[in-house]
Amino acid sequence: MQSFLISSKDREAALKKALSICSQNKIEGIDIENVSFEKLAGIEDIRTVQKRLYLKPFKSDTKGIILQAPGGLTIDSQNCLLKVLEEPPNNTIIILVVENSAQVLPTILSRCKVIEIESKREKFSEKEKEQVIDILSSLPGSGIGKRLKLAQDFGKNREEAMAWLEKMIIILRKNIIDEISKRNNLKSDKIKILKTMQDTYTIIKTTNINQRFALENLFLNL
Repeated sequence: MQSFLISSKDREAALKKALSICSQNKIEGIDIENVSFEKLAGIEDIRTVQKRLYLKPFKSDTKGIILQAPGGLTIDSQNCLLKVLEEPPNNTIIILVVENSAQVLPTILSRCKVIEIESKREKFSEKEKEQVIDILSSLPGSGIGKRLKLAQDFGKNREEAMAWLEKMIIILRKNIIDEISKRNNLKSDKIKILKTMQDTYTIIKTTNINQRFALENLFLNL
């Protein structure tokens, strides 16, 4: 069965979309399981759910399991989930709900139909978009000093670092999509930068690494 990943900060809208997917696949309420991880989901959380994935539906031909992980998932738990997605149960639709797809490993994204639901907080002004693109455009010619200064400015605390990275990822992703839709020649380095930023976001989100150190490593390698 196909698996889905819904990315949105609007939890109500994301859940509504997940239930809509179940409805489209003619899954009745008794065969929909909604699991919510309020904190960072660990490997044991996924293993607990994994045991229930292979149970048969009660009434419908297919059952749906919605995994809400607004706090994100550890790398280990994602690797555990990946094994399930590589060989999903024949009678179960898996729907993973996260606040931002940047939290998720690319290997998981490649095995899911990704649905992005934009919230008001994800809408940025033209000035903000220009600032992000200007920073990314100037990095290749920047010296070590400027790169370390950026890490210092944006890495004062974990929340600020993650918020800044999230904004960069959203704007850069939209910029890439716009270039593709206009059939412009897309520079491969933009995709590489996006992936590197997503990896950095996931590391800061799911580990105890110092956020400034993570940003320094990011900027020095772009």
